[in-house]
Amino acid sequence: MTDPGAFKHYAFSLEVDGQAIFSLVDDYAENISLVHTVPDGLALELPLSQQDTKTVTISGGCVPVVSDRGTEVVRQCDFTWGKIKIIDGVKFTH
Repeated sequence: MTDPGAFKHYAFSLEVDGQAIFSLVDDYAENISLVHTVPDGLALELPLSQQDTKTVTISGGCVPVVSDRGTEVVRQCDFTWGKIKIIDGVKFTH
């Protein structure tokens, strides 16, 4: 998560093994689904994409958690890459 800057929005980025996968402003990071079709033959693939399927999906998001007063207090992130949970309940405070 990066500093919100003038517009008070945070950017969430996912990097795996030093490779940038995505970076999104918080309004668009709540429900993410990225689908990759693994090419036939020899190809350089991220290890997590090699799950013996033709396609692999990264899904999840960083959703706001609100207090009983209705104020956002944290963002909780959960992601899976295919069948593998890669982020589980990580919370970012403001």
